[in-house]
Amino acid sequence: MKIKPDIKDKIAAAANALAAEGNDNPTNDQVRERMGGGSLSHISPVMREWREARKADVAAALEMPAGLKKAIETSVGQVWTAASKLASMTVDTVQREAEAAITAATSERDEALSEISRLEVCISELRQLLADRDKAVNDIQSMLDKERTHSAKLGSENAALTIRVSERDEQLKGLKAELKESKNDIKALQADLVQIARKSSEKK
Repeated sequence: MKIKPDIKDKIAAAANALAAEGNDNPTNDQVRERMGGGSLSHISPVMREWREARKADVAAALEMPAGLKKAIETSVGQVWTAASKLASMTVDTVQREAEAAITAATSERDEALSEISRLEVCISELRQLLADRDKAVNDIQSMLDKERTHSAKLGSENAALTIRVSERDEQLKGLKAELKESKNDIKALQADLVQIARKSSEKK
């Protein structure tokens, strides 16, 4: 994972501040708390580098200063060598124990980070499913609104057509009545014409 330099600097600064306060081996959570937040996936690799650098600094500090070595190499060289060996043995023991503890902590941390990554993936998938569901609900709601609008429009058109049909029915009834009346008038006229024709024949 590529971590930005400014984030690395903030993590290292927080670790150095804790070390200056007497906490020689600050945890990742302590560093994150000192920073006021941050991702363990960023803090963990940077702290691993910081701890390695600290071990190198401690080892360098244990080396005999060059000036002192020159001043006493003839008189107390053997004593210093023996003391140095004893100190090295002590440091090696402490270092092995520290490395074992760091290895165990790193393993636990890696497991925790793996679980965090898995949970983050699950959360992302669930959020996507929720977003898809919300979109589907919105789409269905939009379709329902359109169908309701269309249905209302059809209802209005149907009501208008019903009124028009009713008006046409009334007109048709009126026309039928007029037609019937016209037929009756025609029959009456025909009867009158027959009477007139008879009377005309009788006169002849």
